[in-house]
Amino acid sequence: MTRYLYRPVSKSIAVRLAPTRATPLQLTLIGAVLVLGGAVAWAQDLYVVGVVLVLVGQIIDCVDGDLARISGRTSAAGAFMDSVLDRWTDAALIIGLGWSRLDEAELAIACALAGALVTSYVRARAQSLGVDCPQGIGTRDTRLLVLMIAALVARPVEGLWVVAALGLITAIHRTLWAMRALRARDY
Repeated sequence: MTRYLYRPVSKSIAVRLAPTRATPLQLTLIGAVLVLGGAVAWAQDLYVVGVVLVLVGQIIDCVDGDLARISGRTSAAGAFMDSVLDRWTDAALIIGLGWSRLDEAELAIACALAGALVTSYVRARAQSLGVDCPQGIGTRDTRLLVLMIAALVARPVEGLWVVAALGLITAIHRTLWAMRALRARDY
């Protein structure tokens, strides 16, 4: 999604915004608010509205990084805030989609949250130890795509279970990959 949909659009927007007073942090916050709006829309069974808000929010989330690179305003603080807000919005989308069918989605919400958060944590922890492990079928783009498709076809519970399964598989895959890389580096 990022490479083929978001980035082509976000780069052209960032180029137009570079000479303005817009900051990457402002765009990070705007993108997060739009995605959170998508989660609220999903919770109210407004699936198409939610998907549109999520798509626009994700594009804006790419614009912030593109603008930072183009304008030379990259920062560790900005990258940190972007990652933290990504985790918050991931959780909000899972909860929002599940909320629309709360009576049947409770366990699916919990499992999808666990899968998404552990997948992200494994990569972040590996990076903090000096290796990266972006591998796996359940990347953030994949999880968001599954959630959006589930919303569009009004099958939120099934989408949450797919996200949960992808999270579990990817977390295990990344853990094994990181352990091999860390062991190889330590010897």
